[in-house]
Amino acid sequence: MAEAVWIGVAQAYAQSFAGLCAGAIPSLLDGLPRGGRLLDVGCGTGALVRAARDSGHEAIGVEADPEMADLAGSLLDDEVVVAALPDLPFADDGFDVVTASFVLNHVDDPRAAARELARVAAPGGVLRAAIWGSTPPPQALMWNGLLDEVGAVRPPVPRLPSERDFDRSTHGLAGILSEAGLAVTSAGTIPWQWRVAPDALWSGLTSIGNFGVLWRAQPEDVQDRLRAAYDDLDAPWRDGDDPDAEFAFDVACVVAEARVPRS
Repeated sequence: MAEAVWIGVAQAYAQSFAGLCAGAIPSLLDGLPRGGRLLDVGCGTGALVRAARDSGHEAIGVEADPEMADLAGSLLDDEVVVAALPDLPFADDGFDVVTASFVLNHVDDPRAAARELARVAAPGGVLRAAIWGSTPPPQALMWNGLLDEVGAVRPPVPRLPSERDFDRSTHGLAGILSEAGLAVTSAGTIPWQWRVAPDALWSGLTSIGNFGVLWRAQPEDVQDRLRAAYDDLDAPWRDGDDPDAEFAFDVACVVAEARVPRS
């Protein structure tokens, strides 16, 4: 259920939240030894794979959604494998580096997914993962404020059963990597500012993840009021008074690095 809300939204994601997630790419690649084989799991638009190749890695991507895989393949001029955690079509120990950028917080079984990431990483290899923490990000606070302003209905959004979920924190991410048999070497948070055009963000808010679930639950008149209220937003969300001015969000994510034991 957690993964289902991310299927069939490739174009909207590319216009909107792909730019948000790209903010973590420099940290996920920083300091990695060049020249090794890198697998990006849940590669989205392929931006991390492209950046890794530019940095000298032999990088490939795997993506669960066929539409997203096609989009990434066009960016990379290369085939992107279509497969989903926890069943990747790769042999054990095949990659020097495995990255999972905003994947473990969207899969239906995060612990099984972490074990699969560990399986495909070579002994002594590096795994780096990023997730969104439990604190609501500013774009969600903005959206929730708009929903309250127009009296929107609040249907249940997809959530993992408690026995399968994990704490969305540095401790929680490090914990599920440790449970997978990995040696966690660091865990922390990284901040950046995400700037996005209003129409681009709107395409994501009305289609992707739990944002899209809430949008689709509204009757047409409420959707119209939401759009009008969105167009009227100003400080602190917009960078300037112009209604076409970009939104500027100060965001942060949780990141962790772990290594595969050699024995």
